[in-house]
Amino acid sequence: MEYKGIIVTGTSGSGKSIVASKLCEKFDIFERVKSATTRGKRNDDEPGAYVYLSKEEFSNLEKEGKFIITSTYRGEKYGIKVEDFEKVTQKGKVPVMVLTPEAANQLDKNLKMKDKYMITFLDASDETLNKRLKRRGENLSAAQRQREFDRKYKDKMWNREECPIYYIKNEDTTSIDDIVELIYYLYQYGKVGGLIPKKLIELMIRCGMLLENADIKNISHASYDLSLGDTYWQDGEKKVLDEKNAFIELKPGDYVIVASKEVANFPKDIAGKFDLAVSLFCQGIILSNGPQVDPGFNGKLFCLLFNTANETVTLKRGQHYATVEFIKLLYPTKPYSGKYQGKTDIIDYLPKPAKPSVIVKIIEDVKKLRKAKWYEKTLPLILSIIALLFGIGLTLWNLLKGG
Repeated sequence: MEYKGIIVTGTSGSGKSIVASKLCEKFDIFERVKSATTRGKRNDDEPGAYVYLSKEEFSNLEKEGKFIITSTYRGEKYGIKVEDFEKVTQKGKVPVMVLTPEAANQLDKNLKMKDKYMITFLDASDETLNKRLKRRGENLSAAQRQREFDRKYKDKMWNREECPIYYIKNEDTTSIDDIVELIYYLYQYGKVGGLIPKKLIELMIRCGMLLENADIKNISHASYDLSLGDTYWQDGEKKVLDEKNAFIELKPGDYVIVASKEVANFPKDIAGKFDLAVSLFCQGIILSNGPQVDPGFNGKLFCLLFNTANETVTLKRGQHYATVEFIKLLYPTKPYSGKYQGKTDIIDYLPKPAKPSVIVKIIEDVKKLRKAKWYEKTLPLILSIIALLFGIGLTLWNLLKGG
């Protein structure tokens, strides 16, 4: 999808203005459209980012139809004037608009597919946001109430199939430069589909996309090496790996259901496929379930590993057991909303308790039979033959009797 411009929105304190300004400063193709507001000037406002109007001035312009979009945010009015928007587009620049979540939702809802703007929704943990707002001297109770509304608007845009929205986490540990560079690449690749390369995988992970609890060192040229998580299902029960018990033993014919250490957090226009590590495949392990990860999926990645070898194979906590690739779609689709969304516990993935491997039981029975004495081996066979002959005799007797 080719975008007409970029909308930067998000919760209060998430860094919308600084991200928009840095984006335009670093990449000359972009220019920020001034926002009109009735609120007073803040110390952290980017120079030239806002036009400060009285409520009367704002109301008069609104009545005259001078705004592309307006919204009320925590008692103050915000909007983008047609005049300021056209100044940017007439220069041949890509317009970057900072909007409230309500305004972003309303604008996207009213636009046709061909007129879409790429939306980046910035957010952070409540702890991080409260700390930033406290430094501003803002009312935290009012801010927290507004935050709930903001995230609901984000959910509305997220669940709307055609809405091109990316959710970016701007924690104190996140680099603004990484966010800016990520937005640039997402815009540039808006109408491109294909396998995602290392650079973009790294930027997305650093900004809270694709995989959480991930290690940058596990990124390859166009994939990510998943690490074995701490919970697994074996022999009919859930088990846990820790420092004292760090290994899983897979006997010949045995299976285990394992989880990734990482948690998937896919955008709406990215799907994934994962498969077994070559090192395990060469030892006789196979991955038996479908490896598809749908766009918009959030949760841990689970799979069933089966040992086809004649020897026991050992898996270690945290080892590379599978590799996932990320594929960008040509345009956003409806995000995954099935029963596994948001699930991280292996129990949630089992429709009913998975029983121990029957193959292992057969192998153990055969081993016992091999060790048994001759009469222990042949007695079951002799008894079966006697029972068969008795059955045949009884049938003949009944036939003769009936005759």
